[in-house]
Amino acid sequence: MSEPQSTSIAANLESIRARVAAAIARRGADPSTASPVQLIGVSKRQPLAKLEAAYAAGLRDFGENYAQELRDKLGTWPAEANDARWHYIGAIQSNKLKYLVGKVALIHTVDRVELIHAIERRAASAGGVQEFLLEVNLADEQQKAGVPPALVPTLLDACRATAHARCVGLMIIPPAAEPEQTRRFFRELRELRDRLREGPERPGVDLRELSMGMSADFEVAIEEGATLVRVGTAIFGARP
Repeated sequence: MSEPQSTSIAANLESIRARVAAAIARRGADPSTASPVQLIGVSKRQPLAKLEAAYAAGLRDFGENYAQELRDKLGTWPAEANDARWHYIGAIQSNKLKYLVGKVALIHTVDRVELIHAIERRAASAGGVQEFLLEVNLADEQQKAGVPPALVPTLLDACRATAHARCVGLMIIPPAAEPEQTRRFFRELRELRDRLREGPERPGVDLRELSMGMSADFEVAIEEGATLVRVGTAIFGARP
């Protein structure tokens, strides 16, 4: 990777970290929004050299949308950079779980009971625990994945029977719009999470994470309580 391009990625990260810090300061001390924020670099279709440059600049969390691309990147990722954490943020087919379970720190896009059971079986076979998030479709967009909010408790109840699949929060991809127009969806997801926390205790469930906000609106998402923000082009530039 050329030195100017590597320098550009480092500068982009520095700028985004400053914006993250400013957004955290703006959201104040409300206990429901006070969790730390983890920056995830969305690296789908980006060459490995760009990921390595981001890693050299201190980024440790990377998000991939395609299971086989993730597999290929893991296969060539430098051994000395083994403290990188990988996130899967794309649509899931059960037959691709073999590339994910036990390989990623967090799966963000679970939206059906059958998938929870499939993760449980594969994680049990591997002798580990796979953490995941439920993707919620608050806007009822038919073309998008995600469970309707009314069905979230049903999926959480499915976790009562899992010892190797653990739900640790919620995720959303709101309708494309200006940042202030997406704010209400981020707020609604946080409020849904808070209501669920006040409900019955469920083994296998710890709703500590809110994955919401991308390059265009991550600051608004942080102000509304995001703990994980998924930023791609603002770090790596346009995808090839």
